[in-house]
Amino acid sequence: MSEAENQASNVLNQSDFEKITQIVISNFQIEEAFLANGIPTYNLKQPQETKQAFLKLLKELEPMNLVAILRKQEGKIVLRIIRKPVAKPSNVLVNWALLFATIATTFITGYMLSEGVTDSLIGGLTFTIAIMVILGLHEMGHKLTADKKGIDATPPYFIPGPPPIGNFLGIGTFGAVIFQKSLPPNKDALFDVGSSGPIMSFTLATIASIVGLLFSPLVFKSTQEPGMPLPLLFWLLIETMIVVPQTPPGKPYAYILPHPVAFAGWVGMFVTMLNLMPAAMLDGGHISRSLFGEKTRAVLTAFSVLSLFLISPVMAIFVLFMAMSKHPGPLDDVSSLSRGRKLMFVGMAVIFVLSSFLHYFFFAMLDVLSYLLKFLGF
Repeated sequence: MSEAENQASNVLNQSDFEKITQIVISNFQIEEAFLANGIPTYNLKQPQETKQAFLKLLKELEPMNLVAILRKQEGKIVLRIIRKPVAKPSNVLVNWALLFATIATTFITGYMLSEGVTDSLIGGLTFTIAIMVILGLHEMGHKLTADKKGIDATPPYFIPGPPPIGNFLGIGTFGAVIFQKSLPPNKDALFDVGSSGPIMSFTLATIASIVGLLFSPLVFKSTQEPGMPLPLLFWLLIETMIVVPQTPPGKPYAYILPHPVAFAGWVGMFVTMLNLMPAAMLDGGHISRSLFGEKTRAVLTAFSVLSLFLISPVMAIFVLFMAMSKHPGPLDDVSSLSRGRKLMFVGMAVIFVLSSFLHYFFFAMLDVLSYLLKFLGF
């Protein structure tokens, strides 16, 4: 459909305008009502309660296949009524094909990671189950919340990826995504959709890490070797759960060979951290958009992209590409986020820190401080 055809399909006539106006008046106090290029437009009186009134209006407009948009413009609260955009149906065959392809690539990854740890077939199977549950339920958290809030969303699309090849630490998948075909009704719904996935994946990743570490053997080596960076919670679990016995002569360095399930937990925490970056259309981008204005969110996006370049340049480029499009926000972009969700934002920040590598920066700062104190003679 061309842009002209799309605009024409949104045009409503005078009769429609009169019917819609009566519905709007029953929910809001209005100062001015007019048709702007065929779109019923209303300037609302201020102040007045808008959150519940807007949700009620959406329900009343639904049988007419209409939807409302509430924005603050030049000090005015403007309500517009448009025809509900037609969403293209999803081809679930694509979802199934990607699911089976990702099962195959993650099994190969688990198989390759099992050397010296467990039976390769068991390792491949357990890694596949763990990582698919973590990623799948992360996306299903989004999907179920979207359905509950009346947001049209696709089933999860799993993205297969390469297994470990040479020095490249492939994990068999690039994660999973769902696509929203309609906007959330308000900032509360936007926050709920954004937060539901990370809460689910963080919980499951913690469980997988605990179970996997119970089956992860210790090895002793004579030389110190570099290891994987560890999310804060993963490091705390190791410090709590793993007891290092007396090291054998000539092998003073102890290393954990992570069981494939423990590695799935590591991946789950890493994915949770990436998703909670307050950038673009990531989960953290939705959360920050529900709490802050567009200007603050743009600053947070820039900071996130710069930080990601230090962690994952590929992901940084991907987020930078997504950030080129402005976040559409919810249908009601005027009503504020509920107090309970503002408090929950603190919990999401804690999850981000526990899933991140920020403690390495903290330790590095302590080392610098210690060096300066010694240099100054303290």
